[in-house]
Amino acid sequence: MKCINCGTENNYKERLANSRHCKNCNHRFVFEPKLMYSAKFSDAFFEKLVTDISVNNTLKFTDKQLFYLFNKRLIKKRGNVTSDSIFLIFLTIILGTVGFLAYQETNDIFTSVICISMSLAIGIIATFQNNRKNQELLVTYEKFQDYLNSWKAVNSINGILTVTEQQNLPSSISSDITTYSFDRVVVCDNAEIANLLIANNFHFENNSAVLSIDGYPQNIFDTVMEMLRRNDNLKIYVLHSASPSGVSVVNTLSTNSDWFANNSNSNVTIYDLGLLPRQVFNNSNFFTQISEDYAREAQELPSDIKNDLTEKEIKWLEAGKYVELESFTPQRLLKVVSQGISKSRQTNIDNSSGLVDYGSPSSGDDFDSCDTTIFADDCFG
Repeated sequence: MKCINCGTENNYKERLANSRHCKNCNHRFVFEPKLMYSAKFSDAFFEKLVTDISVNNTLKFTDKQLFYLFNKRLIKKRGNVTSDSIFLIFLTIILGTVGFLAYQETNDIFTSVICISMSLAIGIIATFQNNRKNQELLVTYEKFQDYLNSWKAVNSINGILTVTEQQNLPSSISSDITTYSFDRVVVCDNAEIANLLIANNFHFENNSAVLSIDGYPQNIFDTVMEMLRRNDNLKIYVLHSASPSGVSVVNTLSTNSDWFANNSNSNVTIYDLGLLPRQVFNNSNFFTQISEDYAREAQELPSDIKNDLTEKEIKWLEAGKYVELESFTPQRLLKVVSQGISKSRQTNIDNSSGLVDYGSPSSGDDFDSCDTTIFADDCFG
């Protein structure tokens, strides 16, 4: 195993003899694959994760994004075989062996054919199931935190964001700037994603405000909202997870007076760039998880939110299933939002552009004082 500090090869005996330190530079090895059971990986494996997710230290990222990439790489390293598929493959071997022995010992062709046929059928099912099943986490978030803390104790790691640090955020906005407005705002369903965009200078490069639905960044949130309300043709872009709270963001922006409802001087257009349940159904590359709390939240979603979802999406959410935005790398998320904004600038937006028009609210409901048009993208990224 190579030392990540000097590149010297150290075999297992040498690592043990030097108390898991490099024989050349004395740099400590954090991970020892020989002593690992469920997840085997080296220091070089972990170092490459950090390099890749940060694009050679040019992008900031959250620890949960690193956690998801860590699991994805482990799955790829292992060959993406699920526990159910392993059982089916084992059963395939047993039945095939029974069929072969039945023919060898008794010349019982009927039994042999039945067993071998069942073996082949189960083998096909195992392969199909393994190919279509959503990715499953091999390592829990709590266990990954132990790995991450062990790494930090020996090696420096730059670029991991925490919301409390409020990376790259000013403590206030100067008065000469507050007289202006923004043409667009990206509203995220949580502070972590909003902080990710801000820390990677998305707001500067796209001339866009970035906020979260729960009021982040707190120190300038009210000021930014005042600036946004000055724009009569504000464009709002929503970025959210496939979860009950995520699919609720667009509705909150449209109907909550703390946001953009009841603003008579506004002609607001909302573009839903978030992850919707229907985008998950036919894609086995997503990490789909289940939460009892999310199941309860989904069952309590108001009808005006469920009306914009298909019956299959509602059942998926009510089963407690969800996919987090942080399961995507920062590079991918930045690309999704940038492309979504670019696509929305097209003169005529229709289904051919990839955006589906949910239509304007009808007269007589809660949208009367705010002409709100909502679009959503059926293909995330």
